[in-house]
Amino acid sequence: MSIFTKSRWVRSAVFVAATLSASSVSAACVDLSKGNRFTLTRNTPHFQVENVISADGSVSEDRVMEKGGATETVQTAYWNGIMAVDRKSASSRIQMKVPAKAKSLDLSVKGKEYTLPMTLLINGKEFGRGTYIVRPIKKTKVKIGKCRYPVMVVRTTMRLENRADINEEALLSLESGMLIGNVAMDPDWNPKSGVFFDTVQAR
Repeated sequence: MSIFTKSRWVRSAVFVAATLSASSVSAACVDLSKGNRFTLTRNTPHFQVENVISADGSVSEDRVMEKGGATETVQTAYWNGIMAVDRKSASSRIQMKVPAKAKSLDLSVKGKEYTLPMTLLINGKEFGRGTYIVRPIKKTKVKIGKCRYPVMVVRTTMRLENRADINEEALLSLESGMLIGNVAMDPDWNPKSGVFFDTVQAR
């Protein structure tokens, strides 16, 4: 074998190996556009959600997480993938009442802003009234494992009368319509804390 033939053979072998490696990673990535049941897991501290996505875009989430050395379970119903309209745990139930049109807001286009009247209930009693502001601001990708998934970064503000705003950035999957990450923000929109996942599985 000549040195030129050997060189071409080595380049071909490297190309094939790289292709197989890329194919392996691609095969391991979950297609979030298919199916409606997904499990997302953060390893440490343990935080796992099982999502069921309905045809109208609402999402039912069952969450299991470690908190203060104990395991806590929470069930949450989301409208449009990001609005937690009903959240139940062993100790409380929190409901956010917003108009039904909130289910059909177009969150796929950046630059829009929606302001919704809202009422917050805790354990069935009114806690406060105000507005819920929703703003899709940019498209990006979120890494889970070795895979990257397209998301819309959606800024939300819960503005209750006589209370500080609650700001968050929701990482909304453009393929599935569910949250695949979330970041709590300060009043100046700097990150305070966030939830990101290590794995995603289709069920």
